[in-house]
Amino acid sequence: MKKLFVMICALLALSAHAEWTDEERAWLLADEILLLADYKTTKSILYNNPPDHHFETNIILGRHPTEGKLNIYMGTVMIGSYFLADYLDHDNRLLFLKVATGVELFATGHNLYIGGKISF
Repeated sequence: MKKLFVMICALLALSAHAEWTDEERAWLLADEILLLADYKTTKSILYNNPPDHHFETNIILGRHPTEGKLNIYMGTVMIGSYFLADYLDHDNRLLFLKVATGVELFATGHNLYIGGKISF
């Protein structure tokens, strides 16, 4: 996961050359931080709760994802969010980043509420 974080930081540095506004970069950073928090809290729930206690609500991951499936999914979403945002024009980019950040804020908040932890 540390390698993924370094890759994301590198992508953020490169995005400065792709005609991004400061506001767009700030929203991307917020989204990526929340994606990482969502990953960490989901992983802690996966390890620290019996399978019948909680279940994943993301239909792509399934009710009880494996760690490998979680790693692939979250890594793909973190990198994919950048490339999708980079592809969009300024108005749609900002809309996408705000919505994505809101979704991740909700998901991470829910994970923390049900006992997920963030640790590095």
